[in-house]
Amino acid sequence: MWTTDKDGLLLGLLAAEITARTGRDPGELYEKLAAEFGRSSYTRIDTPCAPEEKANFRKLTPETITARELAGEPIVSILTRAPGNGALIGGVKVVAANGWFAARPSGTENIYKLYAESFRGEKHLAQIVDQAREIITGALA
Repeated sequence: MWTTDKDGLLLGLLAAEITARTGRDPGELYEKLAAEFGRSSYTRIDTPCAPEEKANFRKLTPETITARELAGEPIVSILTRAPGNGALIGGVKVVAANGWFAARPSGTENIYKLYAESFRGEKHLAQIVDQAREIITGALA
């Protein structure tokens, strides 16, 4: 059974809408999609970050990121601004065909939050995380 107890009201409403429109549990639908396209693996890691490094996140641009590959795949997009309205995202998102990572500083702690997802499994996710840390360290230096 799919649940939203920790996900909040909006995801609960989305689950209700999916169930109402399809007559099926969202968990069933997810399993079908995962069988067809594979399961994604996701993580969020809090990484210590000095105040000076946190300030450097505001200076990031796509040109600051010099890596051309992420976990063995060409990088297809580097974002520091939202695609829809051009607003600064307060960090960076790096995308390859089968995975991505995003990093942004915490507003309250001396850490940055690293978000990463792989569409090829846990081993690939670990490669993304390792390389993301290297990319961020280099870009903030």
